[in-house]
Amino acid sequence: MVHLAHLAATALLCASYARAALLVDYNAARGDEVAKMGLVNLEAARDEKQHENTADLYIKNDKDWKGAKSAHFHRKKGDIRAEYHALNKKTQEGKTYFIGYQFALGATPDALMVMQWKEFVANGVKGSDAANIPLSLEVRKNALHLQYSAHQSAGRQPQWSTPVRPKTVYTVALEILARDAGKGHVRMWWGGKPVTFDTTKSTTLTGNLFPGRSDPKFGIYRGEEVVTDSWVYQVQIGESKADLDSKFIS
Repeated sequence: MVHLAHLAATALLCASYARAALLVDYNAARGDEVAKMGLVNLEAARDEKQHENTADLYIKNDKDWKGAKSAHFHRKKGDIRAEYHALNKKTQEGKTYFIGYQFALGATPDALMVMQWKEFVANGVKGSDAANIPLSLEVRKNALHLQYSAHQSAGRQPQWSTPVRPKTVYTVALEILARDAGKGHVRMWWGGKPVTFDTTKSTTLTGNLFPGRSDPKFGIYRGEEVVTDSWVYQVQIGESKADLDSKFIS
């Protein structure tokens, strides 16, 4: 019995070490505060930052349409952004990031981004053609697309897509090797299963994934023609596949 108790304690300790490895660990069901996701970004109009929640634009602890605990992202028609910016100024070139994201949408307007891998340095350099958003998960014609931009002048190009519906819970994971000059890569899991990209016909897309400093953002951005809600249940970011819950990568 003592031996079994020791083994159980060791397993719990190992599990705690694995969880401590997470760089971001938000779980609504656990009662976490939404601020665990990072830095809040609220904008009614572009570059007009809002620092407090209002009735029309907010991110708060709440429940979804079925009563499940979630982070509730909301904006009225015309408002542009309700996002959390994770790992602000903490991402590093050469590192691999594993991102798990579970969410649902209240509407699926065209151009709505639910996640960005957003560049913050190279895109501001005069004369640079660095991509503003190297990767995004973006709604187009009721389908969610993984979009990739090698350079700003190339725009964002669809790599994979799947139909999405309002009030449906989705689970996605990304593996991003943060390197530039075509040496970075992304892999993706949808509903726990690996995705084959339409463009490469493989599970790996190589490219420019870290022009200067790129960080992940979660929530709702653009597609502001309608009132939009998103419910986020879980966000995890780690540096190995084993860091993420099994629902993200099976």
